[in-house]
Formats: sequence, structure tokens, C-alpha cells
Amino acid sequence: MTKTIRVENADTSDFKVLVEVWDKGYPPGAPDVLSRTIRLEYPTSMTDSTLYISSTRYLIVKEES
Repeated sequence: MTKTIRVENADTSDFKVLVEVWDKGYPPGAPDVLSRTIRLEYPTSMTDSTLYISSTRYLIVKEES
């Protein structure tokens, strides 16, 4: 099942947040593919409405280093 997801940078510091969108490799055993990276640069910045997860797509949310 596909789920639309929204991620917000809710921190008030100057640190940026990265949201990586990964697609599982196909055929099974193939490496996963980074589809896109979204940079949330300031507090209250949010991903757009096209972000979703499914059985073949996942997200990694991390602080930009």
C-alpha cells in the first residue's frame, strides 16, 4: 500500500535536514537506488505532497553533516 508522507524540519537551530528517498533494487538482490534527496533548510520547511512510501520505497531522514 502506498502512503503519502510529509516531513518537517521542526528544529529551530541552523542545522539542515536531509530526506533521502530510496527505491528497493529489482530484481531482488540488486542494490537499492537513491531516487532523490530533499534538503529542508530552515525551521518549518516541509517536503512537498509528492513524497510517498510503499513496499518498494523507503525514506532516510538525517541531519546534514
